[in-house]
Amino acid sequence: MAKVLQEEVFYQCVSVDILFDSRRPSFGDLFRICGDTHPHFPPTGEYGFDRLADLQFEQVDDYFGVRSLSEEGDDVPVWLFPLARGQVIDHHPGPFDGVRLSYNVLRNPERRVDHFLRCVQEFAVLGSRVVYRTRDISLGSPPDLSPVQVDIAAITRHWAAEGIVVGSGDALALNY
Repeated sequence: MAKVLQEEVFYQCVSVDILFDSRRPSFGDLFRICGDTHPHFPPTGEYGFDRLADLQFEQVDDYFGVRSLSEEGDDVPVWLFPLARGQVIDHHPGPFDGVRLSYNVLRNPERRVDHFLRCVQEFAVLGSRVVYRTRDISLGSPPDLSPVQVDIAAITRHWAAEGIVVGSGDALALNY
């Protein structure tokens, strides 16, 4: 039987880390997911992050995110955080050990789940390991996203049982 989700997961994000091997990307490499080259941080060219531009990431504050195109749910449904020594970092030129992709189930409509999972699959191709942080388990290579999908469905069911539709105004009004 699967371990019960911690209460904070119902309010906060599910997160997946994509870890890189000894060949680690710089900020300039990672910035290529925005479909452009950063004027102050040229890419090394060793990674193919430019091929992920269709995922629609852009720089949001100190990190990267996929902005919502509607008024529904969070402004940024999918977040990407650079990692160094396993920790989220900001204002850092790299190189990075990995990236963390995060998605708040409560704060986003169900239809956005597929894009989050696609982001994980696409980034996993560039990494050496994929770890589901929410449960601290390896997802393998290529990643088996079923544990993530099961948890997302469980969180959605939990809120439905409470009379809350994920991504709704009521969902956004909840605080933890």
